[in-house]
Amino acid sequence: AYRPDPLRFAGVSVDRAGALLALRVTGIGAVCFRYSERCLDGHRRRGRFLGLLTGAVVSATAVLCASNLLLLFAAWASTSLFLHGLLTFSEERPECRRPARKKFLISRIGDVALLAAILLVARRWGTWDLGEFLRIAASQDPAEFRLPVLCIACAALAKRAQFPFHRWLPETMESPTPVSALMHAGIINAGGVLLLRFAPAVARVPEAWILLAAGGSLTMSLGLVSMWAQVKVKRTLAWSTVAQMGFMMVQCGLAVFPAALLHVVGHGCCKAWSFLRSGEVGAPAAAAPLAPWRSLALTAGGAAAAVPAIAGASDLWGVSLGHPGELALAAMLAIAVGQVWSIFVGVGAKGLRPALVRIGVAGASGTALVFVAFGLYRGFAWFLPPASAGIEPPSGAAAWVAAVIPVTATLGLVVLHAALPVLHRWTWGRALQVHALHGFYLGAIADRLVDALTVRPSARSLGGQHA
Repeated sequence: AYRPDPLRFAGVSVDRAGALLALRVTGIGAVCFRYSERCLDGHRRRGRFLGLLTGAVVSATAVLCASNLLLLFAAWASTSLFLHGLLTFSEERPECRRPARKKFLISRIGDVALLAAILLVARRWGTWDLGEFLRIAASQDPAEFRLPVLCIACAALAKRAQFPFHRWLPETMESPTPVSALMHAGIINAGGVLLLRFAPAVARVPEAWILLAAGGSLTMSLGLVSMWAQVKVKRTLAWSTVAQMGFMMVQCGLAVFPAALLHVVGHGCCKAWSFLRSGEVGAPAAAAPLAPWRSLALTAGGAAAAVPAIAGASDLWGVSLGHPGELALAAMLAIAVGQVWSIFVGVGAKGLRPALVRIGVAGASGTALVFVAFGLYRGFAWFLPPASAGIEPPSGAAAWVAAVIPVTATLGLVVLHAALPVLHRWTWGRALQVHALHGFYLGAIADRLVDALTVRPSARSLGGQHA
C-alpha cells in the first residue's frame, strides 16, 4: 500500500524524489540567475526580470513538494504565469509575443484539466490531500478514479509541449538565453513531474498508459524528424527538447517511472548547459554519410550484440524485465546501442583491421552502456519510494499495446534516419525535409486559432484592409 511521505508540514511533503528534483530546479535556477545578472547588467528592467525568474523557480519547486491539491494547482498555474512574463520580457522583440500567447492559451488547457481532476477527487472522496488520494486509490477499482487520472494525463500532455500542443516551444527562441535554459531544463518538465507525483494511480489506469504512450511516441517522432532538418543551433536544441519530452511521456506510459525520474534529472542538466553555451557552439562538422543499407546493417548488428549484455545486466542488477514496459525500454536501449555502432563503426573505418578494432571498441562501449543504464535504473528504482510505493508492473493487453507503440515508432525513426542521405533523390523526400524544417506547419494552424481568440475584430479588419 502507499506509504506516507516522511516529512509533511503545512500542505507540503518532502520525499527523496521531490528533494532531488527540487535541488535540480533550484540549482539550475541559481545558475540562470547568476547568468542573467551579468547578461542584463545595466538593463533598466533587470530587477523585473530577476524577480520573474525567481518566481518561476519558486513556483516550480512548489509543484514538486506540494501535497495539498489546491496548493499544487496554485503552484502549477503560477509557474506558467511567471514564464509568460519571462517570454514577453523583451519589448523590443514583438516577434516573441505570438508564441508566448500561444503558450499562455495552451497552459490554460492544462490548468483546466488539472483543476477538473482535483475537483473530481474532492467531490468523490472528500480530500484535498495528495497522499490520502493515493492511499484510497491503492485499494479501489481503477474504474473509480479513471476520469481524474485521464484529466491529469491531459494536463501533463498540455504542459509538456506534447502533440498537438508542442509547436510553441521551438518558436520561443527570441526570449533571452537564460529563459530558454530554465524553460527547457526545468519548467517544461512540470508535466512529467505531475505524472511522477500521481504515479501509483496512473500505473493502474490502462487508458492512461495508451494515451501517454501514443501521444509521447507521436511527439517524439515529430520532434526528431524536425530536429534533423534544422540549420540553427537553438532551434535544433528546441526540437530536441520536444522529442525528449515525448520520450519521457512514453516512459510514464510504460510505467517505468524510475527511468522517467532519471530522464528528468539528466535531460534537465544537459539542456541547461547546452542552452547557456549555445552562443559558443558553431554548426557541427558534416560527416561522410553512410549508405542506408550499411547503416541499417550496423544498427541491427549492434542491437543484436546488445541482447546478451541486456540479459547479463538484468541478472546482475536484479531487474526482472517481467512486464511489457520494461521489455519495451530494453528494446529501445538495444536500438540505441545499435545506433552507436552505426555511427562509430560506419564512419571513417577503411580496411579490415581498423574496422575490426572499431567493432571491438563499439562492442565494449555498448556493453558498458547497457550495464551503466541498468545500474542507474536500479538505483533510481530504489531511490524513488515512497513516492512510487505500491506500484505493480502493468500487464495485460493494454500494457502490450502501450509497449508496442513506442518500439514501432523507434524502428521507423531508425529507418528514416538511415535514409536521410538519399532523401534528396526523390521529390517526396525533398518535400519531407522542407516540411520538417517548418515543423509541418502546425505552428501556422495554431497561429490562426490564437489570432481568432486573441485579436480583436477591428484589428483583423484593419489588417485585411492593409493586405
